[in-house]
Amino acid sequence: MFEKLDKVYCYPDTLQNRYLPQAWQIFIMKNFLENHNKKIDFYTGENHRGYKKMKTFSEKIQSNPSIHGFIFFSLLQFCYDKKINIELINMAIKKGYTIYIAREKIIINNKNFEKKKRDLIFFKITNNTLINTIKNKFEK
Repeated sequence: MFEKLDKVYCYPDTLQNRYLPQAWQIFIMKNFLENHNKKIDFYTGENHRGYKKMKTFSEKIQSNPSIHGFIFFSLLQFCYDKKINIELINMAIKKGYTIYIAREKIIINNKNFEKKKRDLIFFKITNNTLINTIKNKFEK
């Protein structure tokens, strides 16, 4: 049986639905969480107007849900704006949440955030072509 603090909220990548349907993204995220004894309690995606600023995620952090953390399909989701939305990751971990990112197999919490911060920033730079391709296909 899973306790409330073993549960996470799930955020499939709305922009990648064209390439990998949401059901498969959720399957991959569930699989990743099983190795960490966590379970998806709720899932939603960013809407088509707020995905760059991750408005839905930001609002959920501010509502202070009683959960362990959040899982995202990919770190790409944090990179659809001009710069990586690292401040949202920081806001979540400062509140005690853990961020799981299934595609890249990353776990971020307040113990390792400073150590991983530079890699997170460089992720956007090194994946900029992919990010722009996904955004351009989505915005058509």
